[in-house]
Amino acid sequence: MSKFLDRMEQISRGTQAPLGFGVARPEKIPGMALVGLIADDYSAGVGAVAKLAPDATLVAAGPDLSNPPASGLPWGVRAASMSQEDVKSYRDSGCDLLAFPLEGTPVDAVASDEIARILCIDTGLEENDLRAIMALPVDMLLVSMSEHSGVWTLSELAAVGTISRRAGDKYILLQVSQPPAGKELEVLRDIGVHGLVVDVGQLTSEALAGLKKGLLDMPKQRPGRQGRRNAIIPSSGFLRPEEPDHEDEEEEDDDE
Repeated sequence: MSKFLDRMEQISRGTQAPLGFGVARPEKIPGMALVGLIADDYSAGVGAVAKLAPDATLVAAGPDLSNPPASGLPWGVRAASMSQEDVKSYRDSGCDLLAFPLEGTPVDAVASDEIARILCIDTGLEENDLRAIMALPVDMLLVSMSEHSGVWTLSELAAVGTISRRAGDKYILLQVSQPPAGKELEVLRDIGVHGLVVDVGQLTSEALAGLKKGLLDMPKQRPGRQGRRNAIIPSSGFLRPEEPDHEDEEEEDDDE
C-alpha cells in the first residue's frame, strides 16, 4: 500500500493520548496533510522539500527521476499527460503517488493500488460530471484553487464543499498559491479538505515553515462537525410508516 495513503489515514484518525506513566509522547499529527510541489527549478525544489519535510512531494513531470526529491518521504509525479510507458517508468522509479488529469490518461495509471492515485480536477464541474468522477478507481482528488488570492470567501468555500461532500471515501487535496490563515485552515478541514498542495518554489522558507506549524497547531476537529458532514440523508424527507401486521389482527379477531 502507498506510504502516502497510510499517512493520510493516520492524519484522518488524529492523535490518541497515551495511557499510563512513562509512556512516550505520541507523534504530533497535523490537522491536514502538507504536500510540496516542485514545478520549476528541480534542484532548488529538492532543497526546499528537504528543509520543509512535508508529508509527501509531487514533482512536475520532466526531470530525471533517478534522483528522488527526498529520501524517506513519499514522492510522486504530477503529469499533464502520460503514456502507458510513462506510467511504467514512474512506477519503476519508485514513485509512491501519481497525479494526472481526466483527459488523456491511460487506464494503466489507475490499474495498481500500490500507489496513491490522484485525479486533478477544477471547481465548477457539473453534477453529472462529479457523479461520474466519483465512480472512478482513484484514491484522491486534487482540486486546484491556485488562482485564489486574499481571504477566503463563502463562494470559494462552497465551490470546494460541493466537491468534498460528494467525494465519498476519496481524500480531497487542495492546491493553493498562498498559505491559508489559522481559522481558514480549520474551516477548510471542516468542509472536507484533507491536505494542502503548495508550490515550494513560489513561497519563502518562512512561509512554508509557518504553514507547516499552522497545520501542526490546529485543534482537533470536533466530532459533531465531522458527523454532520458525513451524515447520510435519506432520498425522501419522510420515513415510510411500518405496515400493520394483518395476521396478528386476524388472530386477535379469532380469539374473540
